[in-house]
Parts: sequence; C-alpha cells; structure tokens
Amino acid sequence: MILVCSDFEWVVVRKRFKNEDLNHSPYGNWFLHPDKQTNKNEVIWFKSGWGKIGSAGSTQYVIDKWKPDLIINIGSCGGFRGKIDLYQLVLIKKTVVYDMIDFIGTKGTSIKFYKTDINLSWLKDKSILKLPKKVIVTGDQDLNPDRLPELYEKYKAVVGDWESGAISWICKMNGTKLLIIRGVSDLVGLNSNPAYTEDENDFRKGVKIVMPLLMDKVCDFLSE
Repeated sequence: MILVCSDFEWVVVRKRFKNEDLNHSPYGNWFLHPDKQTNKNEVIWFKSGWGKIGSAGSTQYVIDKWKPDLIINIGSCGGFRGKIDLYQLVLIKKTVVYDMIDFIGTKGTSIKFYKTDINLSWLKDKSILKLPKKVIVTGDQDLNPDRLPELYEKYKAVVGDWESGAISWICKMNGTKLLIIRGVSDLVGLNSNPAYTEDENDFRKGVKIVMPLLMDKVCDFLSE
C-alpha cells in the first residue's frame, strides 16, 4: 500500500501510471499496479489527502479496508536550509507533531504523546537503508522560518511536512509496518522561502523532481 498525500504529488504519479484504471474512495482515487518485473506483487497506490486530518483518516481507512502488511508513504517535504540538500531523499526514523500547544496540565505532554519512532529494524539488508535516516516535524502549516532553530535544537529535525506525524501514529496504533520516504522539494531558511512569497512554481518544480526519484526508489525496493 503506497500513500501519496498532496494533489500535485498525485498528478506526477498519475503521469507515470496513466494507463491504470482509477477507483474511488471517500478520501481520493486509487489504482492497482502489478509488479511487471516479478509478476507476483500487486500494489495499491492511494491518494490519501493532505494535512493531518485527511492523512489520519485515510490511513485508518486503508488499514480497515485492506489490512496491508506494509504502508509506504512517499511525498515532498520542506528542508531546513543549511541542514540538508535540495532534492535529497530521506528515510524517516521519527515523526514529531510539533504544532500542539497545551496550557492545561504539563506543558509539552501532547507533543510527547504523538511522537512516533518508526521501526526500521525489519528492513535488514534492504538497500533503502542507505538513505539518510532523519527526523521530520509535522504541522498543519508550512515551516515557519522563525521556528527552525528551535525545531532543530529540540527535535534534531531537518525536514518538515503536513502528514507524516499523523500517518505514523495511526500505523503505530494499528501495529502496521510503515516506511516514510520523503524528498526535499524546497528549502526554508531564516530569510523565508522563495516559494512562500515569490513563486509557487519553485515548489512545484521541486515536486516534479523528487516524486519520480521516490517512485523509482519504491519500485526498486518492492522488487528486491
């Protein structure tokens, strides 16, 4: 089971798999793609929806409907300028939902509760382990340049997105194996990000570059 979150990422996926018949769900379209190399694996590619609400709901939906042995989430992410390279692919080892603020009780309890360590030990000799293993922060917002030093110092995060934290927590609660592989589509620094203020096409260009790399990586992994 492969989850693709954003609308624009899904456009890139569909350009590669344009001949597959689309099916519909409450969250988005999906299609079944046979592994033509091994002729034995059939993989569901599922448009899951962006943000924590859509990604949490759709992850639980696919677990209930198909009970997959493995969920793989691929997509773009923002990188911390100076901490990671543009277009770098990363294997996520931990997710932190950082935009939760609690004033009642012990401060920071909510963030700690939803923090998820992703078990990668079962991969053993898989080549995908050669990817840099990183911490990602998830929030229902684009990365705020002013918060980058805090997020790096507190969580050792170097990338951020809108979905990984929700997907990983739902998989943990269901005991479902998970891989999250993200590609850095744009870089955010203390002086903001050109995609925020000048040209959204800067982000779209990055997505068009990293998504094919991610699809290649996943297809190679599934064929090993």
